[in-house]
Amino acid sequence: MSAKSITSEEDMTENINNDINENIDIETLKAKNAEMENKLAALKAKSQAKQKENDTNMASKIIQKRERSLNFGIVGSGHAGSKLAELFHKTGYDTCVVNTAIQDLKFLDIPDSNKLLLEYGVGGAGKELEIGAAAADSHRGEILQLVNEKLSNSQVNILCTSLGGGSGAGSVDVLVEILSSLEKPLIVIGVLPMDTEDSKTKSNSLETLSKLSKLTQSGKIANLIIADNAKIESIYSNVSQMNFYDAANKAIVEPIDIFNTLSASPSQMTALDSMEFSKIMINSGGLTVYGEFEVSNYTDDTAIAEAVINNLSGNLLADGFDLKQAKYVGFIVAANKEVWNKIPASSINYAGSMINDLCGAPNGVFKGMYVVDTLPDVVKVYSVFSGMGLPSSRVDQLKSEVKELQAKTKVKDDARNLTLQLDTGNNETVSAAQKIKDKIAAKSSTFGKFVSGTVDRRNK
Repeated sequence: MSAKSITSEEDMTENINNDINENIDIETLKAKNAEMENKLAALKAKSQAKQKENDTNMASKIIQKRERSLNFGIVGSGHAGSKLAELFHKTGYDTCVVNTAIQDLKFLDIPDSNKLLLEYGVGGAGKELEIGAAAADSHRGEILQLVNEKLSNSQVNILCTSLGGGSGAGSVDVLVEILSSLEKPLIVIGVLPMDTEDSKTKSNSLETLSKLSKLTQSGKIANLIIADNAKIESIYSNVSQMNFYDAANKAIVEPIDIFNTLSASPSQMTALDSMEFSKIMINSGGLTVYGEFEVSNYTDDTAIAEAVINNLSGNLLADGFDLKQAKYVGFIVAANKEVWNKIPASSINYAGSMINDLCGAPNGVFKGMYVVDTLPDVVKVYSVFSGMGLPSSRVDQLKSEVKELQAKTKVKDDARNLTLQLDTGNNETVSAAQKIKDKIAAKSSTFGKFVSGTVDRRNK
C-alpha cells in the first residue's frame, strides 16, 4: 500500500477500506507494532544500563584518583632514574623521563610522548657529570614543556635519579631548577651505588649527594630520599643478578605507594592520615630513609616490638643515618583480618614506644593500623624517617673506597705508561747521531744513489 496523507475522515475511511480490501489483518499489525515497541524498549534499557555503567566507571576512576593522599608527578632522569619512573608509571602515577641515551629510552614501558631524548654529542654521557649537565641545559625549554604537559595534575613532583651516572646525576642541577620553579614541592629520590661499582661512579655519587644536600638545605628540595643499592643488595642477597634491579626498584617504589594509599584509606583502628603523610614527605627539610619487614610470630604482646628492635635498621634502604635526628616518623602495621584477631591490643603500643625511643622523641610519630585482606598470614611493618642529616658513616665509607680505588688506578696508569716505553738498549743521543751518519752514508753509496734516482746513466 502506497503512503498517503490523512487529511479527512473520508480519506481515513478510504484507507481503512483499502486495508480491508487488501486483506490486511488488523490484529497482526497490532502485534507487529507491539513487538517493535518491546524491542525499542529493550534497546533503550540496554542503552541506559550502558550509560549507567559508564557513569559508574567514570566515578570509580575519579574515586581511584583520590584514593591516594598526594598526587605525585614523577620525573625520571638517566637509566636508573627512568627505570624507577617506569615502575611508578605502572603503579598509576603520571610520569615522564629524560635521558641522553636513546637505547635506554627505547624499551621503557612508558608512552613515547612521555619520553625526551636529550640529544648531545654522540649519545650517552659515559659517567661524565659535565656531559649530563650540558645536555640538560641545552634542552631546558623542552624539559619544561614536557613536565608542564605530562605532570600538570600533580601536587608534588618526585625526581628519580642515580647519584653516580652521567645523565641522571649530571642533570640534577638543571632539573631541580626547572622543577622547583613550578612552585610545587619537590622530592628527590637518589640512589647510591653498589659496593662493586667503580671509583668514577662512587666519586660522582659523593659529588652529587653534596649538591643535593645543599639544595635541600636551601629549600629548593623539600625532601631528599636516599636509597643505597649496596644496602638493598644485602637485604635481597638471595635474588639473582638478573632480577636484582627489579627487586631494588620495587623496594624503593612500593613503600611510598603503600604509605600514600593507606593514608588515604579509612581504618577500623588507627589511621595515619593524609596530612600526617604530607608532613613526613614535604615538611621535613632534610633527608629521608624508609623500609619494611615482616613479622610471622606475632601472637606474643611484645613480638612486634622485638621485631622492630631486631629488624628496623637492617631493613631500611640505606645505612649510616642517625635516626635520633629524625623530625618525623611514620609507621604502618598491616595484616589481614584473621591475623589482627590474634594480635594482642598492647602489641602496637609497645612497638610505637620502641620506635619513639629509637628516634629520640621526634616532633611527630604517626602510626596507622590497617586491615589488608590480600596479605598472607604475616604482619607487615612499614616505617619512614624524615628530616635527618647526611648518613655520615656511609659517606665516610664511600670516601675511603674512592680514595683506595683511585690509588689503585694511579698505580695501574703508571705501570701502563712504563710498558709503553720500549728500551732498545742504545743511548738515545748517540743513537740519533749515528742514524744521521748512516743516512748520509747510505745516500752516498751506489745503491743509495740508484734508489734515490741520482745514478749517472749517461754514456761516457
